[in-house]
Amino acid sequence: MSNEPVSPRVNAARLKDFIGASHPVRFTGKVLSFSNDETYVLMEASDGGKVKVLLPPPPQPHDVTATFVEVVGTVVDASTIKLLTCIDMGSKLDLAMVNQVIELTFDPEFKGRIF
Repeated sequence: MSNEPVSPRVNAARLKDFIGASHPVRFTGKVLSFSNDETYVLMEASDGGKVKVLLPPPPQPHDVTATFVEVVGTVVDASTIKLLTCIDMGSKLDLAMVNQVIELTFDPEFKGRIF
């Protein structure tokens, strides 16, 4: 069994570490706006950064319908994720708490022991 997580949780600052990774990441944030042609959605990350999430081309549906969502996708560059799927997180979510959990998963004291 690999010690590498299947889909680690990331914030905007950690995206750069997963460019070109062979596995997807999980990114939780707040939906800010959709592009006019609905090819991407702009989101606020748990650490306050802005991230572009590329949507599947029409007519394929996407699940980005809530205020807060968890995106599972592949990292394109330091500020862009290509959507594979998404999970509705509702209309209320404490992004600061989400960010604390993300940072704990990368803390050497806990990585591999708890996460």
